[in-house]
Amino acid sequence: MRLFFTLLIPVFVVVMVVLLISSLVPPDSIRLATGPKDGGYWRIGEEYRSKLAKDEITVELVETAGSVENIQRLIDGDVDVAFVQGGIPIPGGDGLESLGALFPEPLVVFKHTGAQVSRYPGDWRGIRLAAGQVGSGTRAAALALIQAAGLQNSGIELLEIGGLDAISALRVGDADAALFVSPLDAPYLTEAIVDPELDLIQMALIDALSFKFVSGHSVVVPAGSTSLAPPRPAQDVKILTLTASMIATSDLHPAVIDRLAHSANKIHGDRSVLQAAKEFPNTNSPPAPINDVAWHMINSGPNILHDIFPFWVAAQFGRVLLFLLPLLFLAPLLRLVPALYVWFQNRRVWRHYQNIASLEAEIEDAVTVDEIETVAKKLNDVAATLANLNLPLAYRQKAYDARLHIELIAQEIERRRSGGSTES
Repeated sequence: MRLFFTLLIPVFVVVMVVLLISSLVPPDSIRLATGPKDGGYWRIGEEYRSKLAKDEITVELVETAGSVENIQRLIDGDVDVAFVQGGIPIPGGDGLESLGALFPEPLVVFKHTGAQVSRYPGDWRGIRLAAGQVGSGTRAAALALIQAAGLQNSGIELLEIGGLDAISALRVGDADAALFVSPLDAPYLTEAIVDPELDLIQMALIDALSFKFVSGHSVVVPAGSTSLAPPRPAQDVKILTLTASMIATSDLHPAVIDRLAHSANKIHGDRSVLQAAKEFPNTNSPPAPINDVAWHMINSGPNILHDIFPFWVAAQFGRVLLFLLPLLFLAPLLRLVPALYVWFQNRRVWRHYQNIASLEAEIEDAVTVDEIETVAKKLNDVAATLANLNLPLAYRQKAYDARLHIELIAQEIERRRSGGSTES
């Protein structure tokens, strides 16, 4: 039994180390919740899909209504990671983590050139506002803007249309204004900016409004930054921006997080109208606890280990060392296992030699018949024990030698029985 456990423990440790190391290998696919297919989040999701494909990770883009639905999909376990608009509350206790702030996206409102919509949100009583589908971040931002302006019961009609449909509604007069929260280069937002029939409402009190939104900031968009001929916007305009983040489930594989954060550095790090170079991604004021792997990748970038090892090893080097340390202690033990086995098999015979030597001394001192017979009985017991050892063939020589020794003692016993002793 002792030998069994001696052999079992190293085998168990090796199996556990193999299983743990296999857990370091990332999954070959993940699900990323974006938004509508005609939206900016979908386009950015395609960039992530292209980047991670280089590391043989397939990214399945999941179309949703927007950020609010994205969060629910994460909580329900339908997706692994999602884009989430700034200002959308992340429920605590649901095991969600931030992988960093990705980019600023403008909150802008457009109207038809002939529509009368005030620059002051507080004057928007009774307007028809296209504000995206239920479950979208645009809808959540519209509700937050209405609350910030104190217009909760002012008769504003929120139309459940967004994207290109909202632009069409403005053109035909089915909506007075349309609110968008999207990356600046989203197709429908670019179309709205360059459309001569639509005007960007230069909302007043942008700096004040920015304090009403979590992750809100005011940014000046220079004239002509979208189009020089004709210049669009026609003049410098101050707009409100919200910071989009990447949110993931807490059980997302560290190596996948490493690749997502690395891709974020590549995709979002360039200078744009709304941000300075290297301003994004960042880990400032995350809407959920920041993941450690993402934090290190965003703030420090790839380390030297990424040049030496596969990304999934470099991203989890500490865990790799933790798994390999048992092997450093186990290797000498494994070398001892064969020697321990030989010692154990030999010891099964050797432990009887003390009895054999004792019986040899006893027969020398035996005088009476009773003493001789007592030694004979003990010798038979030892012989029977040796015969029942069931030793492997390679180790039976020791038992054979012991039985020869026993035979010599048995011969002495027979000699004594034949007349070597006269007392009873």
